[in-house]
Amino acid sequence: MFFYNELKPLLHQISSNSPDLTSIQLSHKKITDKHLIQISKALTTNTNICEIWLTNNLITEGGCGYLMGVLEGNRGVGEVYLGGNKIGDMGAQSVANLLQRNQIITDLGIDENSISDAGAKSLLDALSHNSTLQTLKTNGNNIQTEGIVDGINEVLKVNRENARKKLLEEHPEYEMSKIKKEVKKKKVRRSRDGTNKRSSSSSREKDRKSSSSNGDRQDKDKPATDAQITIAEETLADNFLKDRKKSLEEEKSTTLMSKFKNGLGLGSGGGDGKKKKEEGLKSGRDGSFC
Repeated sequence: MFFYNELKPLLHQISSNSPDLTSIQLSHKKITDKHLIQISKALTTNTNICEIWLTNNLITEGGCGYLMGVLEGNRGVGEVYLGGNKIGDMGAQSVANLLQRNQIITDLGIDENSISDAGAKSLLDALSHNSTLQTLKTNGNNIQTEGIVDGINEVLKVNRENARKKLLEEHPEYEMSKIKKEVKKKKVRRSRDGTNKRSSSSSREKDRKSSSSNGDRQDKDKPATDAQITIAEETLADNFLKDRKKSLEEEKSTTLMSKFKNGLGLGSGGGDGKKKKEEGLKSGRDGSFC
């Protein structure tokens, strides 16, 4: 059993909004509703906690409902995991109420919580008012209607895609870093499998030259080597970055040129300004400047 003297230091950290504490890790601690209510009260003024782990405890709909009520006004917590408890359909309804009012949480786990179709239906209805939740774990419950689960997954898919688009609009460099990470992962996997040894930059350059000069003599049906695949992936990533940078520069240049033309009176409706400028130049040639 988790005793209050063990919980007290944590409650103090949470309520004092300690910047050193960003995650509550209380899984497999036999946390009861009473404990959770104390934790929830401490969370009321906290802005640094980002994730809450309360899996495999003794939490029912009462404790769940209290926590969800507090999280409605919280702007810091983005992940909540309550899998392996006993919140049931009433707890699922509390979660649904939260999803209608909270646009911060992105990941939520309520798997293995004795939730039936009724609770799942309330979650699906709530998701029509939520655009931020991207992951909802519901496996291990008593949901019998596949259509409800499919509906939930479809909404989450749309939310993930919209979140990705928004991220790329605000931070276009993110896509590039993502591509490079994927390339790095593939290289590491090949290295672990013993199918590809990390080559130096000089050897990769030799592979490029060799591939270019001997391309006509190679058998067209011969599969590409791992080194050639890695080079192709890196080239693809570099080209993506160059194209993205060029596109942003062109967009910026177009905007600046438009502002410049408008300043000279050469934009739309700026014909008179252009005419006056030409007349002024002509007057200058005639020696009639004042």
